[in-house]
Amino acid sequence: MNTIEEIISGIDKLTPASCVSDKLISVISNPHSSSADLVEFVKYDQSLTVILLKLCNSAYVGAVKKITSIKQSVALLGMDKVVSLIMLANNSENFKNAQKGYDLFQGELWKYSVSSAIISQELAQEKGISNISMIFTAALIKDIGKVIMSTYIAERFVAIQHGVQAKGLTFLDAEKEVLGIDHAELGAMVAKQWHFAPEMIEIIRFHHEPLKSSRMDPSLCVVYVADCICMMIGQGVGADGLAYRYYQEAVDKLKVTAVDIQRIIVRFREKYDEIDALINISGS
Repeated sequence: MNTIEEIISGIDKLTPASCVSDKLISVISNPHSSSADLVEFVKYDQSLTVILLKLCNSAYVGAVKKITSIKQSVALLGMDKVVSLIMLANNSENFKNAQKGYDLFQGELWKYSVSSAIISQELAQEKGISNISMIFTAALIKDIGKVIMSTYIAERFVAIQHGVQAKGLTFLDAEKEVLGIDHAELGAMVAKQWHFAPEMIEIIRFHHEPLKSSRMDPSLCVVYVADCICMMIGQGVGADGLAYRYYQEAVDKLKVTAVDIQRIIVRFREKYDEIDALINISGS
């Protein structure tokens, strides 16, 4: 088995996303779906229900009164918010450990992923972009490839770093040159194997390189800009750090201004403690 085959085989070692995930995205994307449809998908999963109610009653959500059922959570928070919380509860397991190849300690990749998803959600809402749940989920799991790649990155880090420093490659290009595959490409393979929607697969595949997408639609641009904002505030900056290209075209497509970015950063920092608690609950 060569290196690429060995890396790809690591997909089978991940904790699979529950079949609830892709069904929920289908429900929320269907204009004819009702809150009852959403409740029906979740109510028989006891462990998911327990953690969802913990998330619904967290300081970050800030519900006015205590939420005691899935039906009540949908009624009070709305379908988009509840789907986002379910995705948090349903995807934490793979992100808990350290990714030493990327110089990320235990829990850091999960914290970054949640931060990126929250910022993506806020940015999409601010710009009036639909499919918020899909955007949130794509942002949340876009770096799942790093979970598999970490060991191989650690083993070949000197060669990858040489590609970045001596050849001027992005970290993504250096991964591809040394290992034959990069973490975004691998992440898209994971999403495809888990039967996520084509739009989500596209976002995950091109979240570092939006101009290479055949669509470069607003959803992809939102996740890309949110990723840039995370790096600006020091979230998820590991060994790959800022070794990626910046695409102003994606920012311009969304008409995001410096004021918009400052406002999002301020809102994020204001809720930082609540977000930290949310991450701990969802990752428990």
